[in-house]
Amino acid sequence: MKSNGQIISRLFRKSVISIIAAAIATMVGIVIDGIVIGRFLGPDSMAAYGLVTPVINLATAFSGILATGAQIIIAQRLGAGKVDSARRAFSMCMFITVVISAVMMAVMLIFRGDIAVLLGAHGKSAHLLAPTSDYLFGIVFSFPCVLFLFEFNSLMRLDGDANRVIVAVVVMTVLDIIGDLVNALVIHGGMLGMGLTTSLSYFTALVIMLLHFTKKDIIFKFSFKGMSLRDLGEIFATGSSSAIGSASSMLRNAVLNQIMVATVLSSTAVAALGVVNTVFNFTSSTMLGVAMTTAMIAGMILGEQDRTAAEALIKITVKMALIVGGILTVILLVFADFIAGAFGGDDGAQMVALASRGLRIYALSIIFYGLNVAFINYTQGMRRMVLSNVICFLVNFPFVVLPALALLGVMDADAVWWSFLIGEAINLIVLLVMAAVKKHGLPFRAKDFLFLKEPFGIAPENMLDFSIGKQEDVIPASAGVGEFCSQNGASPKQSMMLALFVEELSNNIVRFGFADGKKHSIDVRVIKRDDGWTLRIRDDCKKFDPTEWVKLHSGDDPTKNIGIRMVCGMAKDVQYLSTLELNNINITI
Repeated sequence: MKSNGQIISRLFRKSVISIIAAAIATMVGIVIDGIVIGRFLGPDSMAAYGLVTPVINLATAFSGILATGAQIIIAQRLGAGKVDSARRAFSMCMFITVVISAVMMAVMLIFRGDIAVLLGAHGKSAHLLAPTSDYLFGIVFSFPCVLFLFEFNSLMRLDGDANRVIVAVVVMTVLDIIGDLVNALVIHGGMLGMGLTTSLSYFTALVIMLLHFTKKDIIFKFSFKGMSLRDLGEIFATGSSSAIGSASSMLRNAVLNQIMVATVLSSTAVAALGVVNTVFNFTSSTMLGVAMTTAMIAGMILGEQDRTAAEALIKITVKMALIVGGILTVILLVFADFIAGAFGGDDGAQMVALASRGLRIYALSIIFYGLNVAFINYTQGMRRMVLSNVICFLVNFPFVVLPALALLGVMDADAVWWSFLIGEAINLIVLLVMAAVKKHGLPFRAKDFLFLKEPFGIAPENMLDFSIGKQEDVIPASAGVGEFCSQNGASPKQSMMLALFVEELSNNIVRFGFADGKKHSIDVRVIKRDDGWTLRIRDDCKKFDPTEWVKLHSGDDPTKNIGIRMVCGMAKDVQYLSTLELNNINITI
């Protein structure tokens, strides 16, 4: 008997689709702004839009720290069965988000003119100061929403309400499209109006998200009780890779803007870089959806100390990064002219040509980027923070900026386009070398890239880990559990109880959970501990809490669902947790 990894694979595929959709839609407002600005407001406005990109990256930097840090900490604690501790971390995350949002808005509103100059609106580009300042003023009101939306994107999946995220971002996208067109064609509100319409659409999406917390059957509920600075420290420490990535990306984009300003084309080159950065934000959000899924599941696996699941996660992550990255690469290569053209009107032909070339060169780096960011998020989820932070900084700043500076005298603006591909390729080579050194050989299996902090997991001789996929597997699985326990020091009573629990609960899951006709699996884990034995049964069927069922039906016919009653009555402790739309039953005897 062995684990087939099907639950992890199905969980990943199910989660990644909704996370990618939400991540893309979260960036759609910015992309729509770019298209409408380029088509209707002219090259100078498009250049101003490009200059603001580092500030947008700053907002996502803070959202990345909090969203990634919180989701990993909370997923780890849920994986370890520490529900109250997970709730405290959630409350602290919400509180600090409000504080950071208020500070960011105040700084941007008060110093937006100085910030516009710092971003490049000076010298030959001094005429960009007014539109850049106006756009900053309008879009700054979206920053609190951006922070919360990134956090809820992950946390609501842990809380079993993924569909709400999709609804919120669809509404946000529709409102932003309508608002941008009305601003550009009817109101003529310029760059200020573009920023304000985006802020309004984000705020509407946030309201829809917040309605989740009116539900009764949820894990996360805000409370000041029990909040501690220690939780805040863990969130920031765990989210540090996201902070380093976003901050170094902001610095990288600022440097690349200056390189573009130094070229002969000046503001036209800056506008083209704005287009490429916009598409980069869009495609990277898609690939980041894969990476965020990896980080979330890795946090849960870390809490469970499940090496088998970690290997399954590596396999499905690489597969999805290759598939999604390959699709995006083909789309950009084929439609680069059309995409670039969407950002420029008749007077922006030179910018469109430059951006189109940049998009095709950038497209070649997407798969490399997907694999690199997935590795960063995986190590972050496993809380290998030094490794994650170093790799994140290298790939986001020096590996890109240094090639761009080296090639500037040779190919002008093309130096920037090629630097993305060179940087991602160098980083991937570094990861392969690290894995080879660790293995003392050529890495080619999933376990060669685990990079776990040892000791990790339960010793193989103290654990039995397997999957049940159909009714015929139940009896052999039950017998195997009894045999394993007997051979590893369990008393006859303990062996009988654990085998019986597996049989009764698995039969119940197959009978009722598998009845919907969809593909399902049951993962069973038996662990020998110093103070007894634990049994974990996980399935991906419809939500069902056996402990709550027993409480609600205590006065019913005692022969009804006797298996569940027997397990809850004989075990020392039975705990149930539904997270990521998985049923988890942990039994101690």
